[in-house]
Amino acid sequence: MKKSRLIEVLRSFSERELRQFSKYLASPYLNTQADVARLYEHIAPALRQNKDGALDKKQAYQALFPKQTYKDTEIRLLMSALLKQAERFLVMEKYRSDQASAEIYLAQACRERKLTKSFHHTLKTVRTRQQKKPSLDAYTQYHTSRLYAEEYLFSLQENRQVERDLQVWHDTFNHFFIAETLRQICVLLTHERVAEKKYDFVLLADILKQIKADEKLLDIPAIWLYYHIYHTLIGTQNEVHFNQLKGGIIRYGIGFPQAELREIYTHAINHCIRQNNKKKDAVFLRELFDLYQVGLEQEAFFENGFLSRWTYKNMVSAGLLLEEFEWVEGFIYEYESRLERRYRKDGVHYNLAFLYYCKKQYPKAILQLQQVKFDDVFFNMDARNLLLKIYLELEEYEALDAHLNSFEIFIRRKNITNPHRTNYLNIIKLSRKIIQLNPHDKAAKAALRKEIEAEKNPSTRAFLLDMLK
Repeated sequence: MKKSRLIEVLRSFSERELRQFSKYLASPYLNTQADVARLYEHIAPALRQNKDGALDKKQAYQALFPKQTYKDTEIRLLMSALLKQAERFLVMEKYRSDQASAEIYLAQACRERKLTKSFHHTLKTVRTRQQKKPSLDAYTQYHTSRLYAEEYLFSLQENRQVERDLQVWHDTFNHFFIAETLRQICVLLTHERVAEKKYDFVLLADILKQIKADEKLLDIPAIWLYYHIYHTLIGTQNEVHFNQLKGGIIRYGIGFPQAELREIYTHAINHCIRQNNKKKDAVFLRELFDLYQVGLEQEAFFENGFLSRWTYKNMVSAGLLLEEFEWVEGFIYEYESRLERRYRKDGVHYNLAFLYYCKKQYPKAILQLQQVKFDDVFFNMDARNLLLKIYLELEEYEALDAHLNSFEIFIRRKNITNPHRTNYLNIIKLSRKIIQLNPHDKAAKAALRKEIEAEKNPSTRAFLLDMLK
């Protein structure tokens, strides 16, 4: 059972969702199978405590039916029924969080039932809410367009002779279409670079022509942001557009859903990283660091209330590159409770080790790394790579040699894809050459320098060149 799709789904539930799902199953309207609810109550404690003992089919069956002989088919059917209920619960949770769609469905239901008072009350409620707390993303334009459509259809029922102005219906849908198309194009352009794949942007030229002809379209925040992200990506006066993008994030960011705002920040952050790698200009590191700080204030990087271990690590790295040691240490402890629970202890130990490494407090860094027990293979490699660097810095070549051997075995045993595999194998190979190098052999040293300079990973290249001096 523990490797089933059911357990995979339930493990994704937060503590609040585990409690709510219990209430969901207790409702006769939503669940008519009492045994399904009983199965969930049996396995829920194991999910909370992260223990696999109760996640055994036979044990679960005996707990539910103590006087019956085990029947594999019966427990499988119950598991399947519970999985369907869990998936329906996820749909309901998603629906409950999408107030705009719920309001449109309510307006549609009122129109279909000819509930005049309720229909007008619903429209008034929606527009009052939008004025008090405006949403600026593309889908708000889409929802607004759908409300105008419902209003138009309702008016046909009441009086077909009324003169109607439908321009705003068309305009709001057009704004949605332009913004969402630009958003998709920005995603595809980013994917082109990573996957080395070309996409055909059928309507891009027409959209850019339309914006040029009617610059008022840039008054729509979603169009503004994705228009400037697009130009930042293609490299035409990209710093001008990047500055506009930054201003737009600060000005409009709070009006976007958290997931979409995180996507917008990712485009801006990736631009800073690309420019820093290309131009070696600390200005872009500072821009990156500033974006992380503003994003924290806007809660842009959180998902279900938590920071991913990668975002946490990237923020620490950005601060350390600028030697913002005090800020980094404060950040590590302040946001410890917002880190994913599963990776919380390891995340803190690893990032403290990285901080101490950058401050050249190597014994402290090693002490922190000794407490890291990463289940995640990539974080495990990062920790091993950091220990490699410490041994190389300390010229602890005997310990380093043993570490390089175990590190290489680890990489070759794991199913690690490129470019990670190549990068780590390269740093192992080049580190071996550094410790085996005869310091008096100038020709060998020059040849090794040339080999290191050909290394594609900029951080690996910079570190190894520094070690070769």
